[in-house]
Amino acid sequence: MATQLRFVQVYAANPIQVREMVTNEGYINARATITGALSVESSCSVQADGTTDVEIIRTLPSEMPSLAVAIVGDTLTVTERQSWKLATEDSCSCTFRVDFSAPLTFLGIATMTYDGAHTSVVTEGEFKASIPFFGGKVENLAYEQTRRYLAKEETFAAGWLKNHGTTD
Repeated sequence: MATQLRFVQVYAANPIQVREMVTNEGYINARATITGALSVESSCSVQADGTTDVEIIRTLPSEMPSLAVAIVGDTLTVTERQSWKLATEDSCSCTFRVDFSAPLTFLGIATMTYDGAHTSVVTEGEFKASIPFFGGKVENLAYEQTRRYLAKEETFAAGWLKNHGTTD
């Protein structure tokens, strides 16, 4: 069994600006803190083809019901790997993989499209838990947590773009 996620974020910037933000270590670390991380480590590396690979390791409170805490513990270590292609004025995309310290993964793609005024970032992916009998419940909890995280990220990112300038 797997749980599908589709979430849309909208920013008043073009894809080049949004990509620049999401691959900025200052932004990455601040976003992790504002969205509840107890600790964060991040790195970004640009490849020969212009792709930017991002790795983010966060420790988060598990914030799960006692049933799940018994399985995953009070905190989760979340390792996220993103691979951002070069952005154009109209689009950009990223593949990602998120591994949790619990037996859970989240794989997917984020796609940016620009309408001339706003960039929509569509995150689509699949949670897969390998826990007998409780996998679906863990996937649903991760789904809900991720939706809340992405909503907080959207609000934080809008402020970041405003405070750090855009070139539109």
